[in-house]
Amino acid sequence: MNVNQEPFERRGTGARGASRGAGLILMLAGAALLVSCTTPRTPSDTLGQPVKMSLGDELAARKEVDELSKKLSTSANSTVIPELLQTISKYPGTEAGIEARFLLAKAYQSIGSSPDAVSVYSEYLRLAPSGRYAAEAQKSMAQLQEEYDKRYPSPQTLEAQIAQVGKEVQAAPDDPKKQMELADLLWKRSNYGKSAEIYASVITRWPEYLQAKTIRSRMEFQADGSYIVLSPGEVQRRQIEAQPLECINLASFHSGRDLFTREARYYAVTGQVVNHSDSVLYGVEVLVTIYGFGNVVYDTTTVTIPRLNPKEIRAFSVRFSNFENIENVYRYECVANFQR
Repeated sequence: MNVNQEPFERRGTGARGASRGAGLILMLAGAALLVSCTTPRTPSDTLGQPVKMSLGDELAARKEVDELSKKLSTSANSTVIPELLQTISKYPGTEAGIEARFLLAKAYQSIGSSPDAVSVYSEYLRLAPSGRYAAEAQKSMAQLQEEYDKRYPSPQTLEAQIAQVGKEVQAAPDDPKKQMELADLLWKRSNYGKSAEIYASVITRWPEYLQAKTIRSRMEFQADGSYIVLSPGEVQRRQIEAQPLECINLASFHSGRDLFTREARYYAVTGQVVNHSDSVLYGVEVLVTIYGFGNVVYDTTTVTIPRLNPKEIRAFSVRFSNFENIENVYRYECVANFQR
């Protein structure tokens, strides 16, 4: 007797028992096939983890990347960035998808987002060290590094420049450009008070410098002739005063999977809202919105927090189901407000 047949023979005899066993096996196999066929493929959420794709994906990715490359040279680059990110997410392992990283880095560089540009250039070179745009990516990274070194010199370089320009100011005390250069170097060294004193002295002797963009962005003059130094700390304090609320630790995920199809029914958004100010805030609201591609609004909801104490952090969690296909949800947004 076959051991595997024993349970069926106990429930029935002859062909009827074997038939029941075969029927149960076919039902289980069919259910397993149904689940495997309806489980959606999830693309990689990161730029740095490409997976092997089919020939169809390669062709589709190439078509999208070629179109985005043309758009990159004819439209506002900031509008192409979301499309490039979506293409990379859909086709991470294709040759065109890897090249899309180079286009994304160019777009970041064109809008002045140098850290993002360097990061994506590095990712492209890691994935395609001998790729089509490898030489151009290396050149662009070197250019960005040179610009960074000029804008943010090392402490030793900065001290040497301050000493040299200080000597030049003493040798030519009637040269306002040299004094402005010295004040700028002191500002970069975070000596905001001394820098502001030089700016004020320049304005006293050469009033036309009051309209200089650099001075107006770093000093605020009062009606009585005094001034407030707009140091990074003061700017941050004013920003907190204007908008003391911030949404932090934001995340999204799919939840509530169907028992049979295993498809997610809800798009969930979670996070925290923090009160950075030193005052109690009343009537705090967090507006959570989900979007499809092209900024199509799918759904929005409001989380209400009646009172939020100074420095207090409160968590929130919402879920959405107002969409045709959960895979079409492209991004979410959280905006915090309060009663003034």
